[in-house]
Amino acid sequence: MELRHLRYFIAVAEELHFGLASKRLNISQPPLSQQIMQLEKEIGVRLFSRTKRRVEVTPAGLVFLEEARKIMALSDDAVRRTIRADKGEIGRLAVGYIGSANYSLLPQVIREFRKRFQDVDLSLAEMNTSNQIEALRDGRIHVGFLRPPQGIENEGLSIESVFREPLMIAIPQNYHVNGKTSIPLRMLAKESFIMIPRQRGPGFFDYIIALCQKEGFSPHIVLEASQFHTIIGLVAAEIGIAIVPATMQRSRFKGVVFRTIAGGAETVLKIAWVTNSQSLALQNFLDVVREVVSSLPPYK
Repeated sequence: MELRHLRYFIAVAEELHFGLASKRLNISQPPLSQQIMQLEKEIGVRLFSRTKRRVEVTPAGLVFLEEARKIMALSDDAVRRTIRADKGEIGRLAVGYIGSANYSLLPQVIREFRKRFQDVDLSLAEMNTSNQIEALRDGRIHVGFLRPPQGIENEGLSIESVFREPLMIAIPQNYHVNGKTSIPLRMLAKESFIMIPRQRGPGFFDYIIALCQKEGFSPHIVLEASQFHTIIGLVAAEIGIAIVPATMQRSRFKGVVFRTIAGGAETVLKIAWVTNSQSLALQNFLDVVREVVSSLPPYK
């Protein structure tokens, strides 16, 4: 039995006339009659009661008609879903992100992607850079927003810069800065630092260490935390100071003020995905990210 047999049967059952059904199907009447007879022979049941004047569907044929319509509907739906999958309009996409991405472009990207691809099963997971790299490699996420170390592109991942922003110094509100809005890093040589652990964010950690060493000191790290919003909370508790992306000003913690770094320093948020991924939903997501990025003004 083939799908065309079901299509022929449904047409005759609905038209109750072989001539009208053959016109509807755009085939001649004799082959249609033969196909219906072959179908009845194959399943061993009379589907139609025929006379010279009329065609009627038998009780068994009515049951078969209901089931045939279900099968054809499933077939049509399968074709539609396959076409949509080929366009990346359905499927599953898991996105990892570091906490600071939630204060920059991530919400706008997610909003735009959901608007265009409502039937893609989208999931989000906040995780640090190292965990994202592991999750990308074992397939738990398809794309990540992170600050990776150098050279990771050579390890099967594609990396693309998406958001560049200044670094700022987060300090307790009662910290004495003499009204300065911009602080040289060398003034912080004797301060207590709160940092992202290197094993959790090696790229960002190494960059901060390099900035401090360029100013003639190594930071005295008193505490580490794996997420920036946790670090800001610890600064508010007067545990120490921290160097963080400028977007963390939007975290709105009480008891914390932010100052720029004299001479300027910046960090870059990047996206990463498995280089040979065949996911069309992923490709659509990357396109949305690039469109959103191109529409953003420079960070101020």
